[in-house]
Amino acid sequence: MINTLKLKESLEANGFSSTQASVLSHAINDTSVEQSSLATKEELHEVRNELKGDIKEVREQVKDVRDQVKDMRNELSDFKKHIEKRIDNFQDSILDKLTNRTLISQITIAAILVSLMIYFHQNP
Repeated sequence: MINTLKLKESLEANGFSSTQASVLSHAINDTSVEQSSLATKEELHEVRNELKGDIKEVREQVKDVRDQVKDMRNELSDFKKHIEKRIDNFQDSILDKLTNRTLISQITIAAILVSLMIYFHQNP
């Protein structure tokens, strides 16, 4: 057991306020009484090594997620290119159909005009 009065006086002599010194001396006394609640160096090293392992695992998971995101971006880029190509093909198809219909319309109008000219030429 620690002499809390002596510890308090020592802390006050080194610049702690009376309240701070009192609280700190009682806290130190409480932890010194409960030795089972204090960690040993070996336990701290074990926890440190566990944390290192956990950190390594998390870093690997982050790397995996980054790789997955990179793959998804590449796939999205490829999909975008595919869609753009399909849109271009669709537009070309529409233009071809419109051009064909325009030509057919023009030929039909020309045939009607020729027919009318022949009709009026034969029947003045």
